[in-house]
Amino acid sequence: MPVHLNLRERLFPALWQLLRTAAQLAEERGWQLYLVGGVVRDLILAPEQAQLLISDLDLVVDGCDRSADAQAGVELATALHQLYPAAHLDVHGQFQTAALQWHQDPIWDALGVDIATARTESYPYPAANPEVAASSIQQDLYRRDFTINALAMRLTPPQSGELLDLFGGWEDLQRRQLRVLHAHSFIDDPTRIYRGVRFAVRLGLTIEPQTIAYFKEAIASGIYTRTLSQHTKVPALQTRLQAELKYILQADYWLPAIEQLNELGALQCLHPQLQLDNETRRRVQLLDTILPSANLPATLPRWLLRLEILLMSLITADRERVAQQLQLPADSQQRLAIIDKSRPELIDILNQKLTIGRLVSLLQPYPPAILLLVAITLPAPQCEILQQYLSTWSQIKAPINGHDLKMLGYKPGIQYKKILDAVLIAAVDNIVIDRQQAIEFIRQHYPLSEFS
Repeated sequence: MPVHLNLRERLFPALWQLLRTAAQLAEERGWQLYLVGGVVRDLILAPEQAQLLISDLDLVVDGCDRSADAQAGVELATALHQLYPAAHLDVHGQFQTAALQWHQDPIWDALGVDIATARTESYPYPAANPEVAASSIQQDLYRRDFTINALAMRLTPPQSGELLDLFGGWEDLQRRQLRVLHAHSFIDDPTRIYRGVRFAVRLGLTIEPQTIAYFKEAIASGIYTRTLSQHTKVPALQTRLQAELKYILQADYWLPAIEQLNELGALQCLHPQLQLDNETRRRVQLLDTILPSANLPATLPRWLLRLEILLMSLITADRERVAQQLQLPADSQQRLAIIDKSRPELIDILNQKLTIGRLVSLLQPYPPAILLLVAITLPAPQCEILQQYLSTWSQIKAPINGHDLKMLGYKPGIQYKKILDAVLIAAVDNIVIDRQQAIEFIRQHYPLSEFS
């Protein structure tokens, strides 16, 4: 018996109306329109009375004439954009897709609608970007990764609302299992291993034994290492794999996901020697303990720090190579390159018997992220000192500045830094508390007669 999903009750009215409009536009052109992938899966898993908060929709157009309607998805997106001009339209002709994006919209807030022509894919070599050709909805679903993502719901009449399930995705969801569609799926695209683990952990699914076997066969084949050596730019290991790592490492479930990837040997997709050993596990867990109190720049992504800790288990040359392959930001690559040099320098500073003020002055030149990455590698007493610096001492400011020095009659120059550094040390050590005390401190230790 066919399964039907009542979208009108499960979606917010404006979103339901958007899908109805898209379906009407497709029907007028003689096409069928389907809602596909993750949204359909999440609708099945969600409680019956729940209205989903959806930020991404995937639509697939199935045209009757393959040659004439190869750009059906782009045409439908363009027509929909005329009715919703507040959205931004992006067209990707190479893949026969288009996307409508809303940002800070009063109705949608942030919403992305991807519209594609039903298509097949072939991979010229493992981990390459696919080559696509217009096809049917059946073949479009067949090219997907896992059965639970190969579900579609028809939006156009006469069977609107009917679930299209060609590969047993509905039954797999009832069994709470993740099953791959193709034996060579992970050879074609290694990011599917990471996607599979991400779905399994996030949705509470068990990975089916044969799928695990395919995971391990693909990794053991060494295909990723060979691909990297033969192709200097491999999109899957650069763009798609970085994206999957970001999805995982910024999620609440990131540690269980990394642990499962490690158990499967999938971290070897990044480097043959990479694994989550006990010391690395201790470090990433300690990072999450320190992060809430560390005053790090808001622009520094936490997921990136977690990835850097994983890569720190490799020798410097290898970690730099992996960072370059993943196209990590320049500051991330720099941290991975200098961390081994910074660590002994900082240990030497921490081993000295210094006042807090003097310690702060010596730690100031180091970027906060470097101090954090070094801290998690140190014994508890030294780690706590750097943690105290990041959370408290680094936030103490001198109660006086260069303008004040000028008003006091000091001639601008390199001596400003010397004086202000001394005031900061005094402030950290509670010798100077306010502006007036700072002025008295300067007059006592740096007489104007010697600096004018």
